[in-house]
Amino acid sequence: SSGINAECHYGRAVKQAKYLSKKVQAASIAAAQELDDVLTQLVSCIFVDLMPGEYDPANFSLPQQPLHRCIFPQAAQYTSFQSVTNPYEYDIDGLTFLGTSGQNIKNIRQYTGLSDPLEIAEITLKCRHLAPTCPDTLGCYPFTEEDPFILRECPHVYFVGNQKTFGVKKIEGEQGQKTLIVSVPGFFHSKQVVLVNLKDLSCFCVSVATLIGETPDFANSDKVHLNASDDEDSEDMVDVLNENVNILPDDDMDDQM
Repeated sequence: SSGINAECHYGRAVKQAKYLSKKVQAASIAAAQELDDVLTQLVSCIFVDLMPGEYDPANFSLPQQPLHRCIFPQAAQYTSFQSVTNPYEYDIDGLTFLGTSGQNIKNIRQYTGLSDPLEIAEITLKCRHLAPTCPDTLGCYPFTEEDPFILRECPHVYFVGNQKTFGVKKIEGEQGQKTLIVSVPGFFHSKQVVLVNLKDLSCFCVSVATLIGETPDFANSDKVHLNASDDEDSEDMVDVLNENVNILPDDDMDDQM
């Protein structure tokens, strides 16, 4: 039949698909290796929690389980690297962060007239449920005794990833709870990362332009904004950044704050 090669070994027919007979490495393998290299550089100096997304090699249904550590053989050797679930909740210096990779927001947008991710995220907080469309239009594990998406405590920061634009919104509950909602743009298209100041929960977006195969030009001081101290470690980190990335301030950041 078409697409099948038949070979005979010791009198026994062996059938094999053509795509398996070609010595072609999947593009996803090369991408995982590149990501492992990047994560290894990051975890050598900071803690990294890696969440799976909609198109990552993890289970499709929510909650998504952590990406297997064997995908990142180099980064997994560091204790500062942690592969986590989606959704994910964690504490930093007494502040509770709660976030998703954006499937819950995307699904609500598809079946309602809502389009603003900040507005949708606020609704999920007020109804105290991260994924109110599960399991009707959004796949989830069939829990029978307890719903893991129910919010029993109000987080200090609630972020939703893989959105089209960056945005922040501060809301206050009926009992005085204060939450910072952050819309994190998808890095693949935006090349942007979001930073949160733990002291006052101020939030801003930073555009990162990678310079691969080019010589960075840092002659113009307005292209680089690094708040580093005078210690040797910070100076070394600045040197590493200067060799690899060019950090550009977001032009419309002030309008969105």
